[in-house]
Amino acid sequence: MINLKKVAAFCCLLLCSLQIFAAVTRQNQPGISLKEALKNASSRFHVSFIYEDELVANKTAKVLPDASFKNVEGYLDVILKPYHLQFRKLSNTQYAVFAKQPDAAARDKERSKTNQMAPEEAAPSQAAPGQPVRSIQIEIGNGDGEQDNTRFLFGVVTDDNAAPITSATVRVPGTNVMTLTNAQGEFKLKVPLNTRSLQISCVAYETQELQLSRTTYYDVKLKDKTGYLKPVEVVSTGYVNLPKERATGSFGVVTAKELEKVPTANVLQRLEGQVPGLQLQVTSGDNSFVYDNVTPAINSNTRTIGRNDYGVNIRGTTTIRSESMPLVVIDGFPTEMDLKTFNPNDIEQITFLRDAAAASIWGARAANGVIVVTTKKGRMRQPAVNFSAGFGTQARPAVSYLPLMNSSQVLAYEKELVDKGVINASTYNPYTSGVKYFVNEGTDLAYQLRSGRITQAEYDAAVTRLGSINNYGQIEDYLLQRATSQNYNLSISGGSDVHTYFVSGSYAKESPSTVGSVGERITLTANQELKIIKKITLALSLKGSFFNYKQNGKGAGALLNGANTFLPYNSIADGNGNPTRYYYGIGEHYADSLTAMGYKDWSYNYIDELKLVNNSASDNNYSGNLSLNIPIYKGLTFNGSYAVERVNFKNEVLNDVKSFYTRNIFNQGTVMQNGQLRKNVPEGAIFSNNYTTQDNHSLRGQFSFNRGFGSIHELNALAGAEIRETNAGSSTFTLYGYNPETGISQNVDYLTPYSTIFYSSVFAGAPSQTDRRNRFLSYFGNAAYTLMSRYTFSASVRYDDYNNFGLDRKFRAKPFWSAGASWNITREDFMRQLSWISNLTLRATYGVNGNINRELRPFTNIGIGTSDFQTGLPYATITAYANPALRWESTYVTNLGIDYSLFNGRLSGMFEVYNKKGKDIIYPLEINPTYVGANNTLSRNGVTMSNRGIDIAVNGAVIDSKSFGWSVGLTFSYNSNKVTDNRFGPTTSLYSSLSNTVLNGYPSDGVWVYKNAGLSSTGLTQIYNEKGEKLLPSQNVTSVDALKYTGRRSAPYYGSVNNTFRYKNWSMYALITYSFGNVFLKPAVSNYPSTRTFSYSLSADIADRWQQPGDEEKTVVPVVGNAYSPLAAFRYAFSDVNVQPGDYIRFRELSLGYQLPEAFAGKVFAKNIKVSGVVRNLGLIWKKNDVGLDPDFVPALSSTVMHLPPTTNYSLMINIGL
Repeated sequence: MINLKKVAAFCCLLLCSLQIFAAVTRQNQPGISLKEALKNASSRFHVSFIYEDELVANKTAKVLPDASFKNVEGYLDVILKPYHLQFRKLSNTQYAVFAKQPDAAARDKERSKTNQMAPEEAAPSQAAPGQPVRSIQIEIGNGDGEQDNTRFLFGVVTDDNAAPITSATVRVPGTNVMTLTNAQGEFKLKVPLNTRSLQISCVAYETQELQLSRTTYYDVKLKDKTGYLKPVEVVSTGYVNLPKERATGSFGVVTAKELEKVPTANVLQRLEGQVPGLQLQVTSGDNSFVYDNVTPAINSNTRTIGRNDYGVNIRGTTTIRSESMPLVVIDGFPTEMDLKTFNPNDIEQITFLRDAAAASIWGARAANGVIVVTTKKGRMRQPAVNFSAGFGTQARPAVSYLPLMNSSQVLAYEKELVDKGVINASTYNPYTSGVKYFVNEGTDLAYQLRSGRITQAEYDAAVTRLGSINNYGQIEDYLLQRATSQNYNLSISGGSDVHTYFVSGSYAKESPSTVGSVGERITLTANQELKIIKKITLALSLKGSFFNYKQNGKGAGALLNGANTFLPYNSIADGNGNPTRYYYGIGEHYADSLTAMGYKDWSYNYIDELKLVNNSASDNNYSGNLSLNIPIYKGLTFNGSYAVERVNFKNEVLNDVKSFYTRNIFNQGTVMQNGQLRKNVPEGAIFSNNYTTQDNHSLRGQFSFNRGFGSIHELNALAGAEIRETNAGSSTFTLYGYNPETGISQNVDYLTPYSTIFYSSVFAGAPSQTDRRNRFLSYFGNAAYTLMSRYTFSASVRYDDYNNFGLDRKFRAKPFWSAGASWNITREDFMRQLSWISNLTLRATYGVNGNINRELRPFTNIGIGTSDFQTGLPYATITAYANPALRWESTYVTNLGIDYSLFNGRLSGMFEVYNKKGKDIIYPLEINPTYVGANNTLSRNGVTMSNRGIDIAVNGAVIDSKSFGWSVGLTFSYNSNKVTDNRFGPTTSLYSSLSNTVLNGYPSDGVWVYKNAGLSSTGLTQIYNEKGEKLLPSQNVTSVDALKYTGRRSAPYYGSVNNTFRYKNWSMYALITYSFGNVFLKPAVSNYPSTRTFSYSLSADIADRWQQPGDEEKTVVPVVGNAYSPLAAFRYAFSDVNVQPGDYIRFRELSLGYQLPEAFAGKVFAKNIKVSGVVRNLGLIWKKNDVGLDPDFVPALSSTVMHLPPTTNYSLMINIGL
């Protein structure tokens, strides 16, 4: 729940605002004209006013003494309200006074009246001699007055969602009289008195002709050209917002409008294909926030939550073992929370900082890029209520996608394992306690045949029966399901001149394709801004996200390699749907004999286990930001802010007393002594708990200076300091003999080994506690100078200190900096004749960013263990050796870019080239394994690498008429990654296991394989060495030249193409993504069982294994049963014969939306209603590989997580604005 103290503090702030309102509603005193009252206000508050004389003529004001008012707004409320006059702040020193704008009906009436007037009445400038001409009073307080044949018009331009539109053109038709709206959408324009209309236009909005009336203030709402790609005008660094035209750095922006197109509860999936340079790998296809792993690991150097579900990088990576995830900033402060905690409907804009000039202000961790999330805020006098609901469903995944053997092939494989002695009396004897492995029926039959227990005819009959069974479908029927999702969002926003608010809540529920798994999420957001006195503002933001998970499903994981793999002739249920029991980890015959002696039933079935194991998790995330903004003097502002985050994660696993897990541990711990069963494990359930907390505190103070000097110079600068601390703790424990009704458990000795029927053991899950603290101290500054709105020069510096880097301050504290320049060529005089070029800007930047490795320390790390296996005593090991010279990783970035807009915005885009050079990259080098400790590597700074690339974006309006439009957006990115210096050189692990493949002159994510030389005459894999000679598995690889580089794991070329169509109230959006140039390894058997270790594998290529002399001519799959078969299988699996191209083009999304007519929406008291249908994951349009696999979803039977490709998802959404 949200912290009550914070809510109470917020309520106090609201009461303060009520005090201000109360002050201005006191009884007024009469005495002066309204015009005189405005003059007094001008003198008292040092401001000026713009108004028409006729508005204040013959009007009096009742006012209190000036001292009764703390600000000019309160004063104006009192004196103007009786006459239905309004005011608007045009600048810090100027206000406009105007008559309240009539509603739509009144405006129509006024227009009709105006059209019927005589020409001389309709055009005041043509009045008869002697008739007065309407005049305007300007800038009271400095003596400037003007009475001529002109008047001022002002107003605000917004979109359908009441969001201000920046840089909209407000023009008097047929003239050069024009202006642009500011960042708040406001405009002020001096026009001739005879002006009858204004034309308001902006790229991506329908042009509006505004008929003028006698009023001087107008609220203008432009209708969006649905789907049109808008140019981004304002970008955010997290510290400051600045116009895109004055930004020298590389920014990519996704707006709320673009996020709305993708109906997923996790904002992550909504970013795919949106921004050049952003490479997003979504490897979990059927859910958005129900990750495979939701448990945070505080000792991990990189993120753990969702690591198997998605990957994000911006312009490649310049690290090897440190954090590669971009830094995420939410409302100005870094966050440690996952992206799933954000409600996409609360987000106003996401800005991606791609180069040093954009990101160096963040210093540490900015080397991977920065993702700046800005949430929505309330707007003055623009109340809004928005509700949306979405429902989605998709078919369950198909197990047929996996390359698996059928039953006949599995049975033949099992028989060969028995015949060759891989499974023998030492590893399998169904009648003695020597059995340690689960053995399927086919293996049992082969063993019985070999031992003479059954005849060949009996064996053949049984194998024929089993071979006709194919129960892979039961995995789909009982362990997989149709995935569903639902989400609901409600937001309320608005405000007055002194207080704005945005409050929202959302609920989402997802049932992924795995039976037994479900996730729920609730998010709450409250953003408030309050004017305290004069121009001092206080902003408060409270956010909360609350997750509940059930993670009981097994899904396709039942098919992963292991001693208990589900084989195609096994069954989950019989023909009547009753659960089928079989034996898991122990032979059936022996288990039955033990059960007869008094042991618990040792059988297993999938259906019951889904009910008997409760794996639940809750993840509660809280955050709060408090910011005080104080204008000091002429553009100088101080901002003090504090942010706090807290994460409470709890994972509880309750294995019921009847669950297989509990029965298995209980039975193993039950031994026969003196003719009696001795039970070493207490009766009852087994309960495990993992509780993790994290607290993050940030305190920042900064001065900002933003001021223009005439129309020539503009200076924007900030400087400040920041301290940050993160504290994380994790505790785990396991209780035995647990009673879930009473919460009582039995005491056990976690240190002393106890006897089992197999070997001595200790109780797993001894209580443990881990804590981590990181502290940062930073000083930062940023400045940008713009000359004549054409030339901008920027510089940024940040000085970071970190408590866990080197013992010497010179290693801990490091400056990160950048410099840049931009040239807006469009504003040069020589470009005025080229009216078809709307914008042309050149940019160049250079600077250095940093990265962090939180796992390493400058001092020796010691790990404490509970019980040594041999002595049973507590023990300690050295887990990391001292590294007093540990320091930041640094990335030096050069960026050159061009932004363009042609034909009044019909064609726009950007082109950028960059070069990122990483230095002092941390890499593990091998040391003598005889050194004391459990670690035979040292992690040291020393590797350098480079990333070079190109980012391109093109947006075009192919057709742009009033009723029909077609726009196209294209993104393209290229990234080249290369290690330029790895002084540590190749390691033995590279030759033996193909790990640590960081080699000079090659990408850090290179795919290195063996050069397959076919099979030997005995069926063993042969590979070529550096001399072209064939090596058997008994011969070692000793040179990197014996290996083959085949390409990169990540695609160097990637991007997207989107098309948006609109016809009247209909809109359609289609997104296609593509990825070229990478490779992947086709799934293959990577490990055969041996007499010491046994594991079933269902890989289809086992059926093509070498079985007799001559097979080497027709297959490359090695023999099973040889002493070198496991290594031969490994060399085969990771050889060039299994390399496949990863190129593809994917149809990611198609949506169709309909905006109900405003007249209909009005009947149900709504401003707008939109209904949309969305289809996602429509499949691959084209793929280059010839094995029928989706390169993003390559099944790996030897992994711990099985991700099947996503099936097509169908969603229905409705959005209602009130």
